[in-house]
Amino acid sequence: MTILINRWERELILRYGYPFEDIERQLKESGDSDLARVTDASYWWEQVIANLHISEEERSGRRDFPAEEVRSLIERIAGELGLL
Repeated sequence: MTILINRWERELILRYGYPFEDIERQLKESGDSDLARVTDASYWWEQVIANLHISEEERSGRRDFPAEEVRSLIERIAGELGLL
């Protein structure tokens, strides 16, 4: 499954999604580009969703946590995977 990830989403995934090795590598290799084409099995994308959700629950209510953006990213990736 290939998903286009913009720069802001990339930062959210790297900070709060605890991506596994292949997704993390692809995100980091994209450097400063506006969009990254990230390919991995749906299973690993589901793990990113789960990790983002855990971060969302653990940091709920904290001022420094971009809750709306993380929720939007979770929903977007889930939509790309056909989970919604």
